[in-house]
Amino acid sequence: MKPFAPSSANGNGSDPVTLVVGDMARWSSRDRELPVMAGLSFVDVRDLDAALLATHSPDIIMSPLVVRDTDAVEIARTLSQLKFQGRYRVVADDIPDADVIQGEVSAAAPKIDFAIISLPTDLFGT
Repeated sequence: MKPFAPSSANGNGSDPVTLVVGDMARWSSRDRELPVMAGLSFVDVRDLDAALLATHSPDIIMSPLVVRDTDAVEIARTLSQLKFQGRYRVVADDIPDADVIQGEVSAAAPKIDFAIISLPTDLFGT
C-alpha cells in the first residue's frame, strides 16, 4: 500500500481533499450525523461524474466495497473513465479475499491507484 500524502491532484497543493462515496439516503436515514470537516465531503454513488470531480478536486476517494448495486470494480471503472488522478480506497470489515478484489479492480482500471483498507470487525466494539 502506498502511503497517503497530500498530492497535487487538487491542483492547489493545499490540504488533501477526501470524497466519501456511498449511499447517502441510507446514511441519512440513520440517527447519526456525518462529520463536517474541512476537506471532507460525502456524496451519493449515483452522483459520481465529471462535474462532481471538477467541483471537489479530490486527492482521495473512499467508499465501501459495495454501495447499493454498485461495487468497487464499477466505481474504479467510472473513475478511470473520468481520468481521476488521485487515490481510490475501499474501506471494509475483514475481507478474506482482498487479493482477489485487488486483482479485479486492477484488471478493470489499471491506472487507478487502488487499495483496500481492511478494518477488523470488532474495531468499534460491535
